[in-house]
Amino acid sequence: MEKGINDWKLMIDHALDAALPSSDTYPEPLHKAMRYSVFAGGKRIRPLLVVSAAIMTGRVRHGLEGSGGWEARDSTGLGQLLKRSMLPAVAIELIHSYSLVHDDLPSMDNDDFRRGLPTVHKAFGEAEAILVGDALLSLAFETVAKEEACKLLGPETAIRIVNELASASGSLGMVGGQVMDISPVTTDIRIDRIEKLSDLKTGALIRAATRCGAIVAGAGSRELEALTRFGELFGRAFQVQDDIKDKDEEGPLTFVGILGIKKAGLYGRKLWSSAIDVLKPYGKQAEELLCLADRALGFS
Repeated sequence: MEKGINDWKLMIDHALDAALPSSDTYPEPLHKAMRYSVFAGGKRIRPLLVVSAAIMTGRVRHGLEGSGGWEARDSTGLGQLLKRSMLPAVAIELIHSYSLVHDDLPSMDNDDFRRGLPTVHKAFGEAEAILVGDALLSLAFETVAKEEACKLLGPETAIRIVNELASASGSLGMVGGQVMDISPVTTDIRIDRIEKLSDLKTGALIRAATRCGAIVAGAGSRELEALTRFGELFGRAFQVQDDIKDKDEEGPLTFVGILGIKKAGLYGRKLWSSAIDVLKPYGKQAEELLCLADRALGFS
């Protein structure tokens, strides 16, 4: 199972490499900075959620019990589903990368390093970093809306994917959460505000990842509803765990800041348990999705 997930990660990296203009394509400094931001050592959790949700949905649709079933019965079908799921997987990672570049800017979080490397504005300049984010966001939508993508996905599915990504990354999604994050801090912060911030800034894109995987694989309403709820619960649990890891750096607008580290850990585990319960009816059909999410959280 781990090998399968690692193989998917390699496929995602290859697809990202193909989607991004080469460093020697004009304007070279912009494309060099775009590639720098995308290939800075990310875990690819969001695109892997797209792929694993698509695989789970495909198994459900074809009545396969778990890993190995496709290889035995229809390797061509599996390959086609992986190819289709790469499009929203790449798009969602490009959006995530753009958000990190802009989050790190002096006017936002003002971070000098990310994943042990100088942030884009430190390595290339502040104006360049703004344009890198703009270009990555544009490329994300081009990836799923260009002619070849529409042929592979089908026009209706491509439109649904574009809508999911736009909704998740806009003012009612990730950007809305970023606005909450930079808003003045008051003394009466409540847990519901932290939950809302988390659900928008982090959770919206994670929820979109599981939904895009389901949509690409032709999910019925039952699977789409389950994967939507799983994405919501996992997204919030992921933010809880992130707050715990960064407990010495984060301010009051975090789960640790409002609950304390012990209660935040208990809350995160409760969210993860609820997420597992959502996918229990699917058994081994969801094994990679659960493995990926469990590895990302480390609550078990």
